[in-house]
Amino acid sequence: MEVAHSLSLSQIEALVSILLPVSRAIADLPSIPDSQARLVKPMLSFDSAAFALSFVPAAGEALHSSSPHSRTRSDDNFTYHHLRRTLHELITAAGVSIASRYIVPSAHLTIARFNSPNPFDVSNPLDVVAGRDPHKRETLMQEVETINAWLESEFWPKMMGTKKDVTDSVNIIERTEAATESEEGWDRNAAVKEVIKPGGEWTVGEESGLDFRKGTLWYGGGETIYLGRGIGQGNSE
Repeated sequence: MEVAHSLSLSQIEALVSILLPVSRAIADLPSIPDSQARLVKPMLSFDSAAFALSFVPAAGEALHSSSPHSRTRSDDNFTYHHLRRTLHELITAAGVSIASRYIVPSAHLTIARFNSPNPFDVSNPLDVVAGRDPHKRETLMQEVETINAWLESEFWPKMMGTKKDVTDSVNIIERTEAATESEEGWDRNAAVKEVIKPGGEWTVGEESGLDFRKGTLWYGGGETIYLGRGIGQGNSE
């Protein structure tokens, strides 16, 4: 969550000094039970400015394969939207107004930003030719679709059987109802469960808590003021 931008060093330092007394409570939030947001279904997305790897909130998928820490379906009721809401409340309650560049509707990791020429920015006079080239856009879209098909196949939740992999839940029901014990490689009593391949999900706080930072963060710089506690690391004093 970007709190402020385009301010002088002294202005930023003033905001940091206000938030310091509550920085631990804010950054340690993922260490608190019922405050751990799980993300699933990675997909490559983009707009006219950049590419990003986006995720959606988990809704009970493959709980037995999620992080080493026990988790129930009700834990997924707390999503990254709730996490951002709580952060917003804690920061504003401390006396600092949120002044982000833009509203962040998705949980995403920015991969790259478009440079000139940008095939999607027709408003930039330097990119007017590229922005009107349908071939460039078509080629790019085909690559995005290929990557997303791979991500879905490899890292999205899928149904697995004890003796035979099953990737379509409708087929699971139909196959189970029609199956007989004599069918080779299939046990109608086999447990069918939903799994997520490692790398296909992430619970905020698995490695550490939130990173309270200041400086030129937009450009990859800045410094950590306080790195919060993560899941299983306990709460701050």
